[in-house]
Amino acid sequence: MSNIRRSTGALLAGASLALPLLVVGAPTAAAGTNCGSWPGNGIADHDVKTRTVTHGGRTVKIALVNQRLSDHSFAAIRSGYRSGDQTWVDRSTDGGKNWTQCGPFNSRFSNDLNNLHYSMRACARFNGASFCTGWYYDKD
Repeated sequence: MSNIRRSTGALLAGASLALPLLVVGAPTAAAGTNCGSWPGNGIADHDVKTRTVTHGGRTVKIALVNQRLSDHSFAAIRSGYRSGDQTWVDRSTDGGKNWTQCGPFNSRFSNDLNNLHYSMRACARFNGASFCTGWYYDKD
């Protein structure tokens, strides 16, 4: 979890969404893949942030899933997953100005991480582009 990255601020042209999507740089090899733990089968308490993206003829729903009892969150592709798609979570202590990336994982689900007192977002990469949900802060 040593990969700290800054947002590019770029928006994907032509994305069919009610809200604009932040396109982040492609995941780098320096990102941590041994962070957090596997969320099992991805059946979870509830999605706190979701984003539906249409890109390159595919529609994919990305979700940040909050496990309320354990104060952990993970990224999930809720619909549109295909083999080769990647997921990861970004975790920030400053509201998203800087973040640590956990992943990417070649899976429908990322590892989960403690979200208590952190801002987190779920990200996915498919059809050659990366997309993230908005940030969520778990303060309880």
